[in-house]
Amino acid sequence: MNRQAALLYALAIVRITVGFTFFLHGAQKVFGWFGGPGLATFVQWSANYGISSFWAYCAAGAECLGGFLLMTGIVAELGALLVIPVMIGAIFLIHGTKAYFVQNQGFEYPFVLMLFALAIIVGGPGHGALWDPVKKYRE
Repeated sequence: MNRQAALLYALAIVRITVGFTFFLHGAQKVFGWFGGPGLATFVQWSANYGISSFWAYCAAGAECLGGFLLMTGIVAELGALLVIPVMIGAIFLIHGTKAYFVQNQGFEYPFVLMLFALAIIVGGPGHGALWDPVKKYRE
């Protein structure tokens, strides 16, 4: 396997893993799946941090849809663009005052997920993307 092929597989691993993670977290918020709170409870919880219900709905939807797009490779860059603002919000509105490390409820986890999503924007979705209309602009 040449270096270019290896990079495409590496990007696919990052895309699928990050997409799966975002989709699962989003599905917890939107649908209440996997032991999640569901949309009404998530919106109520968000209000404790001064987040309006409009932005809470947007964040939950963006996380779920963005994760699905990343996971499947359907316009993966759009999926990444949907989840990055959610992670910026999580960093600054929820975790930012609590230091870096996750064991202190810090911003480590959303920061790393945001950077992985950014890697997909920069490098593309890698192998196995179901629809990659941006590919022609990368070459």
